[in-house]
Amino acid sequence: MKITAIETYCLRYDMPYALTYARGEYSQREALLVKLLTDDPSIFGWGESAMWGGPHAVTTVVIEREILPLIVGQDPRRPEYLWEKVFQETYYHGRRGILMAALSGVDIALWDILGKCAGQPVWRLLGGFGQPVSAYASAGYYRKGYGIDDFARDVTKARSAGFAGYKMKIGNVWQAAHYGVIQDVPLRCSVDDDLKRVVAAREAIGSDRNLMVDATTSLTARVAMRYAAALEPLNIRWFEEPVQAEDVAGCAELARRTRIAIAGFETETGREAFARLIDAGAIQVVQPDIVQVGGITEARKIAAYAQMRHLPFTSKNYSTAVSSAACLQLLYSLPNGEYFECDQDPLPWRQDILTSPAWRIEGGLAEPSDAPGLGVNIDETKLAPWRVMPS
Repeated sequence: MKITAIETYCLRYDMPYALTYARGEYSQREALLVKLLTDDPSIFGWGESAMWGGPHAVTTVVIEREILPLIVGQDPRRPEYLWEKVFQETYYHGRRGILMAALSGVDIALWDILGKCAGQPVWRLLGGFGQPVSAYASAGYYRKGYGIDDFARDVTKARSAGFAGYKMKIGNVWQAAHYGVIQDVPLRCSVDDDLKRVVAAREAIGSDRNLMVDATTSLTARVAMRYAAALEPLNIRWFEEPVQAEDVAGCAELARRTRIAIAGFETETGREAFARLIDAGAIQVVQPDIVQVGGITEARKIAAYAQMRHLPFTSKNYSTAVSSAACLQLLYSLPNGEYFECDQDPLPWRQDILTSPAWRIEGGLAEPSDAPGLGVNIDETKLAPWRVMPS
């Protein structure tokens, strides 16, 4: 079997309202799906590459003009070899950033193909631990005309839907680390007013459910320490990306000063970078983004190192059914896999683009399907209304 081609699907969706977080505001959701083709028309793989905030064209060019020539004609049932081949042949300008995000989608598609050829779900090929993971709702952005009472009602709905927890955004404050550069973010507030939102969320989700907060790399270590001191009595499960990923020392100092686990970093790539964060004691919940960090191949190495250090592993998950399926396949395969993020913000590319469900959630616990590969059978006609040309 040989790889013959790659098709990319650039998607764009106009949301009914804008979402604001500490680094900006957006009213569109975008995604980039990858379909990897072989010389057997019945065997192909689906993947997804992160392109958060950047133009589709940048990532598609890297996939189609740089990665594809390196793997075309190769056996797709060798994801470890092909990952290393691309990594080494792009070493001088790759290793991190856009190249890793592009490779993530290709790698996920390779694992999908491998599972289909083996007649097994990916989670079995990855070790088959097979333990359901807690599913939590993720939303809680800042919105115009959206007060604390409105927010609390949405958190209550998540509880009523059976989710084991809720994650919300914080940190859109005047003391943001990037305030002097990113000055036009709407809905800035004081730290005290921001903390009132967290109190409302804790009351709405209840004391028996997890509550996580996410500062999206937007605080200095000093301001994050102020937040942590106020958040501790609220029994916060984790404080996600409180500082920029490069501030390993500041994050480690924060972690030493609080009982709240620090989670991160979805914005980081490379197993060595995660090893540095872990070794420094900067993070206690290891959380890459599977569609950005280098795909399943790289993420499972990070997960293995986290297990060696007795840390739970999860993955940021905020996009289509493809990334969700890949995320859950990996988490379900691991002894330390936990917490499946379930995006609650407007998006038409979840399970409704599939011909059959790729996962199920019952009693707040998530499990992938037993279908071969990722278990995603996409109805491509349902992508048509949102497919755009790379730009």
